[in-house]
Amino acid sequence: MDIITSTSNQIVKYIRALKAKKARNESGTFVVEGEKFVREIAAPWEVEFFVVSEDNAEKNFSAVRHFVVSNRIFESISDVVQPQGVLAVVRQRAYVLDDMLNAETPLFLLCEDVQDPGNVGAILRIAHGLGFCGVVLSEGCADVYSPKVIRSSAGSALHVPFVTMPLPLAIATLKSRSVDIFATKASAKHMLFHLDFRPPTAFIIGNEAKGLSKDILALADSDVSIPIQSESLNASVACGILAYEAFRQRNG
Repeated sequence: MDIITSTSNQIVKYIRALKAKKARNESGTFVVEGEKFVREIAAPWEVEFFVVSEDNAEKNFSAVRHFVVSNRIFESISDVVQPQGVLAVVRQRAYVLDDMLNAETPLFLLCEDVQDPGNVGAILRIAHGLGFCGVVLSEGCADVYSPKVIRSSAGSALHVPFVTMPLPLAIATLKSRSVDIFATKASAKHMLFHLDFRPPTAFIIGNEAKGLSKDILALADSDVSIPIQSESLNASVACGILAYEAFRQRNG
């Protein structure tokens, strides 16, 4: 068994490069790290290859080619503090918004410039857990394929459709399919408990610091607020509350 021990090895350099968005875009690939998440990868996702540390050399994932690296090298390419010794390089997918609208009563989350990778990952996890049709991200959002987003999604990025596109175009497409667009706003006139989310619905979540822009607010059919006693909520927490209220109304 050959074990890669050099930091100048092409595979090692390739994986390190994928920590940068530019390299991910150019190669059309990204990294999934951790045994649990790697084992969740299934068609139509395509694995280019697996990499395991020498301590995990006997683990078998599929017939796809794999490389064994020394424990020291794996630590150098890992994006976590305590590596599990398993990762996969996976081909990116190109989702289309129209393909996500096949459900009888679609349910979407739209994000405007949500920049924290932890929030984007959590939003994908919420969408997956509560049965949303998909997530739409503006170009100013954190890259879904970044290691931190993939890790924060707890594997949900592999299970829920997502697309990065201009929000005005996404909103126009959803409206053409009779989807009600709700803009989250702290000073909104309508509280979430007083609104009906059983018809086709999309919630727009704004930037962590600035909220939603005036242009996007103007495109919404209605606004919605979450009654709280503090000034504001974390973007993903607010998203979770709205998403669960929609889930509760549809399944209560």
